[in-house]
Amino acid sequence: MASTKSVKVPTIDFSNHQELKTKHSTMGIHKKSTICDKVPNDIREGMFGISKEIFEFPLETKLKNFSEKPMHGYMGMIPQLPLYESLCIPDLLNPQSHETFTNIFWPHGNQHFRNLIKSYSNHATCGIG
Repeated sequence: MASTKSVKVPTIDFSNHQELKTKHSTMGIHKKSTICDKVPNDIREGMFGISKEIFEFPLETKLKNFSEKPMHGYMGMIPQLPLYESLCIPDLLNPQSHETFTNIFWPHGNQHFRNLIKSYSNHATCGIG
């Protein structure tokens, strides 16, 4: 005999999508920074903090982080994934890539970010190769 018990389907309230977008966007760098457990917590937290700032830049700025390679550069504005954003620093081990990325977001420089990404890339090499 078939059950007539009703099942309650959970619902998710997306009415405050701006807050969700910010929280979702900033997690990308944070998750990637945990790939190698040799990355110190202060560097991971620094990357997480600076990612909030980066994702708050206007779309026109983020679009300048362009790459011909799939899954590199800026990814966002995907109709099927409206809350998804991703930014990539291609060739993380190359200091010129750090400089190029930094200059997109901070044309007059950001020494704190340069130092942070240099430290991160030095520690992250443990999982490469």
